[in-house]
Amino acid sequence: MIAIEQIKIKQIKWSPLFQNEIQEIYRMLKDQEHKIFDLSWYNMDGNIMNYIEDRIKEDLVFIVTYDGEVCAFFILENPRIFNDVITRVDVHTAVRKKYWGKTSRDIMNAFKDYIFNKYKIKKIIAQVPQNGYGVIKLLKDIGFKHEGTLKQSLIFLNKNNQPKYYDELIYSLTNEEI
Repeated sequence: MIAIEQIKIKQIKWSPLFQNEIQEIYRMLKDQEHKIFDLSWYNMDGNIMNYIEDRIKEDLVFIVTYDGEVCAFFILENPRIFNDVITRVDVHTAVRKKYWGKTSRDIMNAFKDYIFNKYKIKKIIAQVPQNGYGVIKLLKDIGFKHEGTLKQSLIFLNKNNQPKYYDELIYSLTNEEI
């Protein structure tokens, strides 16, 4: 088990100073590609590196380190802003496999505290495939609530490497203090 105070979170920039962190994000995405990610999402921008670069240039990428190792990342996407409040924002994340389980809850809770302290965010939205049982449990464990289902809106490769449609579940975390 890791101590939450040892988890470090920082926003990254598209610069040579963050090249190692950017490569780690890319590796985590590639490692979990087709297991967690919808194929249509992956092909949207042409490739994963373009997607990462675009989000970093928008100041929407955060890395999480523990003991000097990148253990997770968060990408905020499509923020909707009214005055000084982000009324809603989508979140994409990946946690390195060795940190799954209770440690991933600690990482997610640390990020939740970080993001709510740094920004005025009313609602964080996570969209997950119906077959992402571990992710769904994690979201529920840290306070996300199921708000809806988009029937057959995701496509993944099944065990026979054939495309298969899945429902997309929408979970949110609402900051009741805003």
